Amino acid sequence: MKEKEIVKAIKQHVKEQDDRWKFVAGREVVTKRLFLQKIDGDKQFRRMVVDMVHNLSIDILTRKGKSDV
Repeated sequence: MKEKEIVKAIKQHVKEQDDRWKFVAGREVVTKRLFLQKIDGDKQFRRMVVDMVHNLSIDILTRKGKSDV
């Protein structure tokens, strides 16, 4: 998936969330409205979010079950 497609999917998912939804990364807590603004306007923030989604996807797809240990 290209970054543009990932961002589109993230934005669609966040837009469907309740207005009380928050994004937490470290000590930074971002509201739904601010998240959508930052993902459009802040290249560094957008890259961080896309990297987080990418890394989590890999982790989920490669995770071994407890029975494999």
